[in-house]
Amino acid sequence: MIVRTEAFVLKAIRFGETSMIYRLFTRDRGIVPVIAKGARRPRSRFGAVVEPFHRLGVMYYDRRGREIQTLAAAELLAGHPGVARSLERMEAAGVWLRYLRAVVPDGFSAEPLYDLLAAALPRLEATSPARARRWETYHRAAAAALLGVAPRLEGCAICGRWLPDGEEIGFAPGEGGVVCRGCHAARPGIPLSRAEYALLRLYHQPEFALLEDLEDITMDEVKIQDLIHDFTRYHS
Repeated sequence: MIVRTEAFVLKAIRFGETSMIYRLFTRDRGIVPVIAKGARRPRSRFGAVVEPFHRLGVMYYDRRGREIQTLAAAELLAGHPGVARSLERMEAAGVWLRYLRAVVPDGFSAEPLYDLLAAALPRLEATSPARARRWETYHRAAAAALLGVAPRLEGCAICGRWLPDGEEIGFAPGEGGVVCRGCHAARPGIPLSRAEYALLRLYHQPEFALLEDLEDITMDEVKIQDLIHDFTRYHS
């Protein structure tokens, strides 16, 4: 069966003398491993098209029972050259793509995640290199939420009690989110100030533009970024 779809490259591996194996993140079939025969030859039709951060239109032969399908054609839909012009942007994009590769199983249909990726790379091109980790952390949290793994932020993750203004609270990745004063005392998490709590909620809202309006990165924000990374690693 011939399949035509859109895709991004999540990983590339040399195979034999001239071929490549790619792990494609496709719009409608999730992650699909494919082999591109002769891709490393000088006149390969794949050439510089099948590269990281490129949004591609691909055609591949899907044969039931095979672990690796055969890539037949690829065309460039969007190149995102602004990502490759900055080491910081490239590193942030690479970290996020590795996260997606780790949490999305082969063959799992994940169109909302694909759409998130398609929207995220143009945002990264417009993001200052100094704020590339902000981009990566926000989209890591957004991807985790689409996979059903989001921290509880509106009430205590242990007892469910509402979190009154001014009350001491903590964040406990292993417990599933924010914890109230009583639960924090019994099973200590990481203390959160109200400013840090507000930042944590901002990282989990649906509009990246709200984060873009923040000033330069503060130590409070670095702490929140680290907490989100800890949470997503714990629940991967």
